[in-house]
Amino acid sequence: MSARRVGPFARAALVSLVAAAGACSGPASAVLPPPRVSSQAPAPAAPPAELTPQPAPSDLSQKTATAPADPQPETAAPDDLSPQTAKRPAPTTPLELVFVGDIILGKYRLDAYAPLFAADADPFAAVADLLKADAAIANLETPLMHTRPERSPIYIGSRFGADKQAARALVGRFAALGVANNHALDLLTAGLEQTPAVLRELGLTPVGEARKTGDVVQVATLERGGWRVALLAATTWLNRSPAPGDPALAVFKTGEMPRRLLPAVRSARATHDLVVVLLHWGQEYSEGPDHAQKTAARRLLAGGADLVVGHHPHVLQGLERHEHGLIAYSLGNFLFANTDERSRESGVLRVRYLPGQRCPERASFHPVWLGEAPGFTPAPAPAAQAKEIAKHMQARSKLLRTPLTRDGDALVLSGWSCPPEPDPKAM
Repeated sequence: MSARRVGPFARAALVSLVAAAGACSGPASAVLPPPRVSSQAPAPAAPPAELTPQPAPSDLSQKTATAPADPQPETAAPDDLSPQTAKRPAPTTPLELVFVGDIILGKYRLDAYAPLFAADADPFAAVADLLKADAAIANLETPLMHTRPERSPIYIGSRFGADKQAARALVGRFAALGVANNHALDLLTAGLEQTPAVLRELGLTPVGEARKTGDVVQVATLERGGWRVALLAATTWLNRSPAPGDPALAVFKTGEMPRRLLPAVRSARATHDLVVVLLHWGQEYSEGPDHAQKTAARRLLAGGADLVVGHHPHVLQGLERHEHGLIAYSLGNFLFANTDERSRESGVLRVRYLPGQRCPERASFHPVWLGEAPGFTPAPAPAAQAKEIAKHMQARSKLLRTPLTRDGDALVLSGWSCPPEPDPKAM
């Protein structure tokens, strides 16, 4: 067939047909990668209406994780607030929040169980004054059951678990506990389901609990002195994959945290005075965050969060002041069976807010030293240890361009310049 010349009008029609065909095929970014399991769990392809988790592998020697369903895309907060939100009076008194690191209440050793403290003991007695605040918040790395099994139901190196009686040690010290972490399935389905129930029965608020239906990213609310504080939690991996039918946890890669969490952050921003995000992430025994963590934390603050608090590395990492907010990348251990001398360095982070302000009036870090085996209980750090802890925290925070100044035994961060409340439609 001989070639023919195409006139200008025919050429325009051809261009229009090609463009329409490309639009029907959709952008390349709409094609999600297949699901896979890794220590930094990526998001799977969008599942059908009923999500069926993959069965747990028979070989549990590797750290594995299963990511939950992809939530809705990021959306801005609604243009108008509900009448109930609009009528809610603003806080009139300051708010002080306290944050600490990882807590376990007991662990399995081979075929035996080792509690970290006696049934009638108070492991937090020595730090009671440091924990006094409107609300104290920690990461609970011990799944709970009403009655704990005598032997571990799984076979991995570190296996944690405790019963309701042991969890009573948290009452009167803490208001909320993050439960989205890599040990959430150490007591299998029973522990995954009973942990939030036990905490609620004790008057404590679970943050990041597993869910059978709905979005795995959820907001827990603390109300203190007229303040409404939103709490969210997520983890980057699990020790084992969930069993079929297990409730799903918020398990995401570090780089995916902003995309997965910001819709809930923005929604909470419209109905809460503060938004706090608890993240179980990072590398164990690393003294600082990686680039992905820093980027994710800063994006969460820019998108509406006020505080980002990290756990899992078992050692202290630096504090970072970013715009109006504060990032604590890792607060180390707080009650833990320590395996490394560095992990005995701990601390209490106190953050104080004034009414009508999202940036802290003052943040202070108070050095804590974890005791000897078998209790490893926290106490205000003796002079020598306090000096070393302060030195380490100042150096690690300086790398994040956040100077900490000494005020007695504490390290202090103050002098925020509070920006105007951002327009949710612009975030």
